[in-house]
Amino acid sequence: MNTSQLLAVDLVLSVLSAAAWIAAVWMTLVSSTDRKPGPRRGTDLALLLVGAAVAMTVARYALLPALVAGSWWFASERIAINLPLTAIPAAWAAMAGVPFLLRRRNTGTEPSRAAPRPLGRTRRAAVMSLVAAAAAAVASLALALVLGPFPAPWSVAVLLFMVAGTVLIAGLVVAKPAASGRTRARRPASAIAALMVCTVVGSGVFAWLGSRSGNGAVIATAVGRHHGAGAGTVTDTTPVTSLTGTTPTDAVVRHYELTARVEQVTLPSGRTTEAWTFGSLPGPPVEATLGEVVEVVLKNRDVAAGVTLHWHGYDVPNAMDGVAGATQDAVMPGQSKTYRFTAAQTGTYWYHTHQDSAEGVRKGLYGAFVVHHPAEVRAGTDIVVAGHDLGGLGLLGSSDRGSGYQAAPGSSVRVRLVNTDSLPQRYLVEGTSFKAVAVDGTDVNEPQEVAGKLVRLGAGGRLDLAFTMPDSPVTLRSDAAADAVVVIAPAESPPVTDAKASSSLFATLPVLDLLDYGEPLSAGKVATGNVPSGETLPASVAVTRDEVVVLDRQFRFVDGVPRYAFTVNGAAYPLVPSMEVAEGDTVKVTVVNRTAEPHPMHPHGHHVEVLSRNGVAPRGSPLVLDTVEVLPGEVWEVLLVADNPGIWMDHCHNLDHAAEGMMMMLKYEGVSSPFVHGGHAGNRPE
Repeated sequence: MNTSQLLAVDLVLSVLSAAAWIAAVWMTLVSSTDRKPGPRRGTDLALLLVGAAVAMTVARYALLPALVAGSWWFASERIAINLPLTAIPAAWAAMAGVPFLLRRRNTGTEPSRAAPRPLGRTRRAAVMSLVAAAAAAVASLALALVLGPFPAPWSVAVLLFMVAGTVLIAGLVVAKPAASGRTRARRPASAIAALMVCTVVGSGVFAWLGSRSGNGAVIATAVGRHHGAGAGTVTDTTPVTSLTGTTPTDAVVRHYELTARVEQVTLPSGRTTEAWTFGSLPGPPVEATLGEVVEVVLKNRDVAAGVTLHWHGYDVPNAMDGVAGATQDAVMPGQSKTYRFTAAQTGTYWYHTHQDSAEGVRKGLYGAFVVHHPAEVRAGTDIVVAGHDLGGLGLLGSSDRGSGYQAAPGSSVRVRLVNTDSLPQRYLVEGTSFKAVAVDGTDVNEPQEVAGKLVRLGAGGRLDLAFTMPDSPVTLRSDAAADAVVVIAPAESPPVTDAKASSSLFATLPVLDLLDYGEPLSAGKVATGNVPSGETLPASVAVTRDEVVVLDRQFRFVDGVPRYAFTVNGAAYPLVPSMEVAEGDTVKVTVVNRTAEPHPMHPHGHHVEVLSRNGVAPRGSPLVLDTVEVLPGEVWEVLLVADNPGIWMDHCHNLDHAAEGMMMMLKYEGVSSPFVHGGHAGNRPE
């Protein structure tokens, strides 16, 4: 059983134990007031419920060693808060509640005509102990679903107050039922109940106001250790608008114009849909050669939500990153913006809007961006295939049916796969073996031939496949586009745009593991995505900072709306604390996925080198990524070199998850931004 399944079991046990404790309280109250002679069925049921609740509570404790084996962060609050919170009341219930129920089961009562006996202290203690166990179990459930791995001290205090108040009210309610005593009991019980209600409502209002405070808030300038302890503000800041980089005056300029628009699109299948496009699906390809200058003019014709251009995976200067509310305002209808930067990295990348991107990218505001090396042999066939789901219509490239290409037998073919969707995709190549020669724009060292395996791409990821063209057609399919196929046929044969589906193979073939692919580099060298392809950095890099990013789900207010949000370190954007660094830092980032869904985490402006996955280091070529897909229950350790100053997004590239809170900022000390989340420009990065 993997860690994700253990977390699911723990949640189920938490719900069941809370239900069992509550039912035990109810049956104890009912059976203890039963004056009828005969078998104590209610008491027997109460004992059974208490036993079940204790067993499930103990079972939760038994899961803790396995969770800690995955990572401390899978069990941190369960050990620090949950264990004492539930263990003490459960022990009290076992010592006070169970003996009382056993006595009730084994002793008779007077006839129903007799006057009722005063309610004794034993019954009161038993009921209070069971109520305490039930309240603690409910609080434990709230800890998992609401507070999360980083609960604020005040929220823990509120939780404990609720448990204590519930137990006190239970004690007052079951107090000696004299007339005057009943009156005296009701008043403090009512007062405490009212105070508890006010506490809950006040906490909810406080959380709601906190979520609304993100709208229109300016991104705070990072004030770190290099500015001295106690510094509250930084006056000599560098605005993101000035971080434009430099471009050679004598370099070739590759000029493009992209116009965002709303239009009806008819696909090759004949199906039509409304799309937001840059004039085509995908948008026009943007290409350059290493060292050239890329200049793209973005215009918005009529996309009312606004648009930007973000260069996914490309380490552009911060001012060119295209994130609404962080590095620019959204480009609204009738407006334009120019992006200009040097093509300093080779490889396969893509561009997309970063304003309301969950909807904008899904509807078609995306395209491929490829930078070639001057020494690259261009005699072969070079194909870009962007996999995308356009409102339920699966596309490979521009088609939801077949796309045909031709290549001469014996020539080289390179297929650049780009996952522009929010969900993972698996690809199947039939008709030849292949090599995975580049991942996220970084070359793989000594890639081996692959046959009989699928390749998997997390959302936003890219993978370059290369092979020598055989004498027969080669087909490419994706499990995310069931009706689409890419066929590469020998140059002398007629073009082929369809082929028999092989959908069953997606369920049976293994997936290529990129952490165990290729060959390690020579001793003392590692690859890096932050320098041009082929360069290396020393392997023994001293880590100057450690950061932990825990991905989870809790109930949160997102833009003032209550949601079961996707959270980072217990908070939803824009209230997630930023990761603050200084230029030159080497940051080891531990990413923990406590949810049941994969999260492709994408730090803008940087690549990271994978140090380990679930404690196991890569055994093949160094794996340098800009989008790290962390599967449920996984723990990844990556190394980030802080060498590109600015204020950068770091978010899940399942853009629906990002829109529901799974975003944070990577902020350099001394850098400021004049742009705001929301505000008059209506900036909504996701």
